[in-house]
Amino acid sequence: MLKVENLTVHYGRALAVKDVNIEVRKGEIVAIVGSNGAGKTTILNAVMGVLKKHGRVVFEDRDITNFKTHEIAGLGISYLPDTRTVFKNLTVLDNLRVAFYKNLKAEGEKGFRQKLEGIFEHFTNLEEKIGLKAGFLSGGEQQMLSIAQSLIREPKLVILDEPSAGLSPKLVKDLFNIISFMKRNRLTVLIVEQNVNKTIKIADRVYFLKNGKIVASGKAKDFEDDNIIKQAYFGG
Repeated sequence: MLKVENLTVHYGRALAVKDVNIEVRKGEIVAIVGSNGAGKTTILNAVMGVLKKHGRVVFEDRDITNFKTHEIAGLGISYLPDTRTVFKNLTVLDNLRVAFYKNLKAEGEKGFRQKLEGIFEHFTNLEEKIGLKAGFLSGGEQQMLSIAQSLIREPKLVILDEPSAGLSPKLVKDLFNIISFMKRNRLTVLIVEQNVNKTIKIADRVYFLKNGKIVASGKAKDFEDDNIIKQAYFGG
């Protein structure tokens, strides 16, 4: 579904990412893991057209290397950066309605309500605060609302950048339960995370990034042992 080929990104004269190759197949959860500054977010921003790059990005057999960000989003790719993307002056309900806007004309209010029911099965804390303005939610709750906004659009590909950052232990647990739900429903997800152990448990495949380069990759189940993870990080 998504192929990143020989991706290289510079910040000025500094090399941030070099010759990165990543593939995400339909129905997979693929993880990119690495420490702060490894280049994880740089890869996502390059894929989404935020940064200039060398290399090639292909989505559904279509070269989107030179597409603008809004054009890429229009293809059905939902990108959740590590900053909150909610409308703080709107209620939880209205944030979800805005996210569903493009589908509202075709599916109507009934379709929206049906999608809400499905969302609230997994975001019970948001249902309890449906009439509250998003600005009054905690940072973690705003992050969960961002993810709910993404899912209600029914994208072809969801890209998550550090979704567990700043979440309480309970919300981290809820988050990974939601990602597990995505996996069971064969949603396609590319996730960047520092929480290596939890991410590996829910991913199908994983790429280890160090100093802007892929140093190891393979089936996630092959990296479940801590010693193998250490080897992936330090042996490459």
